[in-house]
Amino acid sequence: MLRGHYQLAKKIQELKAHVVEQSESRDRYKIVEALPTFYYGTQVPIDPRVQALFEDAKRLVGIDGPRDKIIQLLTQQDDSHSGLLKIVSIVGFGGLGKTTLSNQVYSKIKNEFQCTAFVSVSRNPDMAKILKDILSRVGYDGVEMEDDVQKLIPVLREQLTNKRYLIIIDDIWSINAWEIMKCIFVENNNGSRVITTTRVQNVATACCCRYQGHIYKMQPLNELQSRNLFFRRVFDTVDGCPQHFKGISDSMLRKCKGVPLAITSIASLLANNSMDVETWERIYNSLGSELDTNPTLEWMRHVLSLSFNDLSHELKTCLLYLGTYPEDHEIHKVELLRKWMAEGFIRENPCLDPEIVAENHFNELINRSMIQPSSNNFDEVWSCRVHDLMLDLIILKCTEENFTTIIDRTFNMNGVSQVRRISHQLSNRGMALAVKTMRLSQVRSYKTFPAADCIPPVSRFEVLRVLDMDRGSFVMPRSICLDLSSINHLCLLKYLKVRGFRLKLPKKFGELKHLMTLDVSFVRLCPSNQSSDLTCLSSLRHLILPSTQDGLVLRNGLSKLCSLRTLFHFDIRTNSSECIRELGELINLHELSVLYSVPRDVEEKFQARMLKYNILAASLDKLGNSNLRSLYCTFVNHATAPKVPFWISCLKRPSHLQRVYLVGLLRRVPNWMKHADRLAYVQELTVQELHGDDIQVLARLPCLVYLRLKAETIPGRNIIFHPNAFYCLKHFEFFCELSRLIFEPTAMQRLQRLNIRFDGRGQGAVEQQDGSPVAGIDHLGSLEEISVVIDVTHGHGSKIESACREAIVRHPRSEALRIHLDYVEYVEDGNCTNTGVQ
Repeated sequence: MLRGHYQLAKKIQELKAHVVEQSESRDRYKIVEALPTFYYGTQVPIDPRVQALFEDAKRLVGIDGPRDKIIQLLTQQDDSHSGLLKIVSIVGFGGLGKTTLSNQVYSKIKNEFQCTAFVSVSRNPDMAKILKDILSRVGYDGVEMEDDVQKLIPVLREQLTNKRYLIIIDDIWSINAWEIMKCIFVENNNGSRVITTTRVQNVATACCCRYQGHIYKMQPLNELQSRNLFFRRVFDTVDGCPQHFKGISDSMLRKCKGVPLAITSIASLLANNSMDVETWERIYNSLGSELDTNPTLEWMRHVLSLSFNDLSHELKTCLLYLGTYPEDHEIHKVELLRKWMAEGFIRENPCLDPEIVAENHFNELINRSMIQPSSNNFDEVWSCRVHDLMLDLIILKCTEENFTTIIDRTFNMNGVSQVRRISHQLSNRGMALAVKTMRLSQVRSYKTFPAADCIPPVSRFEVLRVLDMDRGSFVMPRSICLDLSSINHLCLLKYLKVRGFRLKLPKKFGELKHLMTLDVSFVRLCPSNQSSDLTCLSSLRHLILPSTQDGLVLRNGLSKLCSLRTLFHFDIRTNSSECIRELGELINLHELSVLYSVPRDVEEKFQARMLKYNILAASLDKLGNSNLRSLYCTFVNHATAPKVPFWISCLKRPSHLQRVYLVGLLRRVPNWMKHADRLAYVQELTVQELHGDDIQVLARLPCLVYLRLKAETIPGRNIIFHPNAFYCLKHFEFFCELSRLIFEPTAMQRLQRLNIRFDGRGQGAVEQQDGSPVAGIDHLGSLEEISVVIDVTHGHGSKIESACREAIVRHPRSEALRIHLDYVEYVEDGNCTNTGVQ
């Protein structure tokens, strides 16, 4: 009886807390207006005009001249200094497009170097993290390094020794930061290059004074360039401005002073309002007369404020949440949307999928140029960045609204009263003390970054919605042990992500009734904690488990997670047959990743393994006929990989499948793929044999835009791509033995990127090759980039490379193509002896 009263009282407390919280949020953000129209079910796409401004060099206004000038500065040399390290420093005030320019130079010339890196420093740099980022980008595959700059510098120098490297150091604010960065640059007489960008003239001078350096001063856009950028964003063409808008357009452009960020911000604001002169005049009058006379860049904040004030309350709140991320941080879209949902920024509506509404908000912010797409994979925006001037405005608003408390080098404990959200970006003794003395009972979101280690006890939180503890994606042997075994008291928690820790979880998650996301993908679980009961998490939508053999073993009852949409790193070896069978009952599952981990000690018996694969095939078949959109299968050990019967029966009716990733050797292209009418992305497919019939199965897929295909053998050594095949394909990556690929007229009409790697190390492979291994390249009318790499035995590389070049130069636009030809020669022991890069 007493137990029942206690449970009832606890429920009442939960409801009261929820009601009070909602009431405070409503008062705080003054949410009274009607929902925006896109909320009622219409999906908002990203405006292609906006994406083009950030990603396509051909459409970037005024970029060609500066880009070519910087490339000239990097490449011009006399014979006596041909191999010396050379630096170009791009200097100019915020919003001029220094990062965009340096990125275009980087994209244009990076294939000429053996290793490359592009990193941002920003105002408050974590130098250890920056150096580790460079290490990861230049091909370092050693053990994870600790956060010690003095130890990282010699490792980086060793990695760059004897290599021709290109490194972009973006957004340097101080000479002290440069003094550290320059220590990594090895002067090895290999023709290496470095580009820096900065707003500070003294920093640019320091970057160039010791080396063969050049300072390039960014200039604002001229009148014609400004007009072209403005009209392209608003009217989608440079000459489509109606006559009655030309006068007001010229007046607005004079206010923008040729600064691309100001132009795109105002143009996006106009494009998202009604197209009438009265509205434009109202916005123009809001710009204020002080913009004409203010000699500083303070007027940029006023320009950006106009765009901010034009947002709905929901979009303002979503944008303010971006203030929890550090400057220049790449923000992953999926993570951001899930946090918005957990925070309650996405209003619940039984008729709408909240994730679609959240993505609409994200796309709206991109369309309004409030955030910038930064990572585009397969025509999808996967991440974004916030321009530092926009971030300044966001942080200012966050401070005014007490929206987020940021613990960084500028943090001041004075004036901090009630803390709602904590973004913990820095660790030292003072910050640890500050956190220790904070009142955390009202904190609803706590986020750490890899630089922060002083984490308060979870018991101090009471109404937490979002808990994101991130120490990076590598778990050190002596990593901090994070004990979350008592986390059940956080009854309002909706988002939990832990990375880089040794982790102890509760045996049961009984009280976390509202948890929607559980991400423990990069942790090492305590040995006694590798089995937890998650079956009571009825609200769980996204479950991301560790991908190692120390992963979490799910208990039977998986089918109770009926709301689950994402399940990553489900291990066939460690989970039971019953759990694999219940996998097929998750009819709302959209994304599934399965693997078979490499056994550490005793390998599973063959018959037991085959039984599990039979059950898995039946479960996948059920899911394929339900809502499954993405399937990732990883079987790296061929001995334990599923056999032919599994691939025949696993997906007979893939009615909704859009994306597959199949790591593990298949004998042929699975026959069920011909029924996958919505399949758009084949991110990895490895087959033992590739026949003409297999190519036809893939060629007829009506929605396929990306294909990464590997073939061990090609019977007949010829692959023909017939007319009208692969009609929608835009990006094709092909790895195969040295053979002949023939592109017939009208094949792959929309192909933009072609990447091929041939293995010609087989006995007599080169001698059997007649002419170029690629023919008909000139038929690929939409081609923009081609890369061909050939692995050959010593002495045969130049012959094959010359044949490929002859085939490529026949393309009618060969001078405009980005071409990368490369051969790697091997001696008999398998070691690489020479690489030819053209």
